[in-house]
Amino acid sequence: MIRVFQVKCTSEDKSEIEAQLLKKLHMPTKDLLSWSIHRKSVDARSQKIFFSYIIDAKVKHERKYLRHKDVQPRPNEHYQPVSSGTHPLPNRPVVVGFGPAGMFAALILAQAGYCPIILERGSNVDTRTQKVHQFWQTGRLDPECNVQFGEGGAGTFSDGKLTTRSKDSRCRKVLEELVHFGAKDEILIDQHPHIGTDAFMEIIKQCRKEIERLGGMFLFDTALQDIQVKDEKLVSIQFQNQWHPCTALILACGHSAKDTILMLHTHHMELTNKRFAVGVRIEHRQDYINQAMLKEYAHDPRLIPARYKLTHMASNHKGVYTFCMCPGGYVIPAASEPKHTVINGMSYAKRDGINANSALLVQVDESDYGTKILGGLAYQENLEAKAYQMADGYAACCQLASDYLNHKVSTSFESVQPTYALGTKFVDLNTLFSSPINQALHEALEVFEKRVPGFISSGAILSAVESRSSSAIRIARNEQGMSSIFGVYPSGEGAGYAGGIMTSAIDGIHSAEKLIEYFEKPQYNLEKEGCE
Repeated sequence: MIRVFQVKCTSEDKSEIEAQLLKKLHMPTKDLLSWSIHRKSVDARSQKIFFSYIIDAKVKHERKYLRHKDVQPRPNEHYQPVSSGTHPLPNRPVVVGFGPAGMFAALILAQAGYCPIILERGSNVDTRTQKVHQFWQTGRLDPECNVQFGEGGAGTFSDGKLTTRSKDSRCRKVLEELVHFGAKDEILIDQHPHIGTDAFMEIIKQCRKEIERLGGMFLFDTALQDIQVKDEKLVSIQFQNQWHPCTALILACGHSAKDTILMLHTHHMELTNKRFAVGVRIEHRQDYINQAMLKEYAHDPRLIPARYKLTHMASNHKGVYTFCMCPGGYVIPAASEPKHTVINGMSYAKRDGINANSALLVQVDESDYGTKILGGLAYQENLEAKAYQMADGYAACCQLASDYLNHKVSTSFESVQPTYALGTKFVDLNTLFSSPINQALHEALEVFEKRVPGFISSGAILSAVESRSSSAIRIARNEQGMSSIFGVYPSGEGAGYAGGIMTSAIDGIHSAEKLIEYFEKPQYNLEKEGCE
């Protein structure tokens, strides 16, 4: 099999794709035995739309065609399970957290016969959805079950983006499993695949059912309370106010489980500060984004809703970038602590909302929050508490982008109406952020207005505070994937090794593989263990 890049067509018609493939390879029809699309992207930069394909083809005279430009042997992307280790595992492995990292860690363990126990501090996805909507409607927050905590993790209430720059071979495994659990198979080929929060919920439930079928056990509304360490090795964990023997634990608690991080710090687990980002959500009308990005193709159903991605390095050396852009989406309340305001963005599968929104973030590091361990967490927490105080509650601190640049408190919205469910309060966001953050945001907004006319002047709204795009700490781990406490495998975004659904899922697989490679496959009496 060969893989052919840059097969460009003016339509998605299969006969044209095949014709262009044959033309590119100067190949007679008789030499093409079969073909399939590996990846599809759209190029609308010129006066004509082109669809660019990567094609996998079975051909005669393979060596001959491998000499062509843009052709290489098709790599083997079939997932290869790792072999079990030789060290005894006296009790079932535990996975803490059932976001993307925990989901795929538990799935790999279950598929390998390790029958994991999954602790999730939040509720199952159906109950969780009810509690989240209750918060959005009434402002009554459940600190244990919200947009950050619960089955599916923070990615459940998002756009469900599956894009990643990672070249990790586990990417294909993640996408194939998501399709197996109900995602549309187009995510296997789209350059910018997404699921949407509504579709993701059913996929999560199907994944849970498969893990249970393979011997896994779920404990919802169950937080990891404490761990017991002896000679720098994990020996037991506490949950539901009881101690349970535990030799191997995958820690995939997510980026908002501050209490868990503080507990691990008391046990002298090695932690380091990590750069993260804070900022705002910028909200536009989607029809403006379509026009600004697509010009004459602004109404082409094959291309809308349009997306954008912008970056800028400010003069104070702070990187500013858009992140998690949600076409046809909503700005949502995403707090997990009382009297702390956090916002995020979300889209449904159809992406058919009136507005588009994106995080607009500035990198922060020890120059902002100091060198003390956990200083980043404190910085993040103080910013969220300040936003709550400025808005007199869970309303979003809000300002027209043009007024922010002019240090002027807005008095009314223009063409863009906010989508944030708990209301907004006009403030001067310059008083929320530090001078370095404001300087970087001001410069970036002015640059983005020049690159994309109307980015500010179209009536764009800024809402704050966006502070949970990634973890503020990293839990050190060695080549065996373990932390400084033997038997604890830090994983995913909360451990500082991922940023988004795909990279978190990939890291969850990596952690499960490391556990499997070290510990032998145990023989459990599931009925005795309470799994059946």
